[in-house]
Order: sequence, then structure tokens, then C-alpha cells
Amino acid sequence: MIKNHQNANDNPSSGHNTQKPRSSALLESLTIWPHRSLSRRGFIILMGVLAALLFAIGLGFFLAGAWPVIGFLGLELLVVWGAFKLNYQAAKNRETIETTPETLTIRRTDPTGKSDTIDFSTGWLRLRLTPPIKPALKARQQQQIMLSSHGVDAEVGAFLHPAEKPRLYRELDGMLHRSKAARDDLDAALQTDQEQLLK
Repeated sequence: MIKNHQNANDNPSSGHNTQKPRSSALLESLTIWPHRSLSRRGFIILMGVLAALLFAIGLGFFLAGAWPVIGFLGLELLVVWGAFKLNYQAAKNRETIETTPETLTIRRTDPTGKSDTIDFSTGWLRLRLTPPIKPALKARQQQQIMLSSHGVDAEVGAFLHPAEKPRLYRELDGMLHRSKAARDDLDAALQTDQEQLLK
């Protein structure tokens, strides 16, 4: 899993930030996308080697008089190229999870650039990993990371490898706890301010 995890309250010019967070202030942002082990350069090398191999095979068939086979070899190369292009297109999926002291927002972006946003109030939000016990990698049903609130369910990281989901679950659980802690701090500060005004 490739992630970009940042704390919006961190000040790069200072090791400590004493400023009170606002209820709408961004606390943390986490972006996830599908992992692809083959780089663009690796893809070009692979296609070059495959094309050279198929060319050598096709030349052998051509010299043997079976020239129609060349067309099928070219079709095979085209199918492999198309499969990789679809795979790289799917890798453009993005999910960004952002937290404030009051909300958790999921922003999904598909390969075409279309975005969809879901907002949850952290006060009633539940995070769960189902099933809690990790099944075998070959099992048909794999774990899901679900966010639920007021009858609304949203799965996070559906495109991730099963081995990556427990780690993402722990990341989200930490983000949610820190968001609720920030909200409690705001409530406490507000109550203190009100008490001082009444004195």
C-alpha cells in the first residue's frame, strides 16, 4: 500500500504547535491507491522482450511456410498490451480520508477523474474490520474495512491487497481516535471559556 499520511497540525518550522484546533480544521489526511509492482520502465522492457520473442517465433513459422501464424502472434502481443493498459488504468483509483475534530471525509476518485465524497460525523462513527480473523489469501471472502454511522456504510480500501488491510485499519483507527480526542479538547476549552465568562 502506498500512502501519503500527513498531520495538518504539524508546523514544519516548529517542533510543537500550541494553537487550539478549530472544529473544521483539517487534522490528518491519508491517501491510498492500488499497488503495482511493475513500473512503466519495467513494462516497456517486458513488452520489448516479448515482442522480440514473438518476432523470432513468427520468423521461424514464416520460413517454414506457415506465415498465417504471424497474425495470431501479433494478436497475442496486442492482448497482453491491452491487459497491462487496463491494469495501469485501474491503478489510478484514489481514496483520500480526511479528519477534523468533528468529521471524517472519504473522497474517492476513479480513473476517469470523477470524484465522490462521503462525510461522517465522528461522534457516532464506527470502524470495523470484518471478519476480524484474517482468512487465507486463497479464500473467496476477504476482509473488509467498514465505516458505519446512522445506517450508512462505506467500505475503505476495497482495491487493496488483503495483506494491506489490517495495517490500513490500524491507521484509520488511530486517525479516528485522534479526531475524537481533538473534539473533546475543543469541548473542554469551550466549557472553560464559558465558565470564565460567568465569573
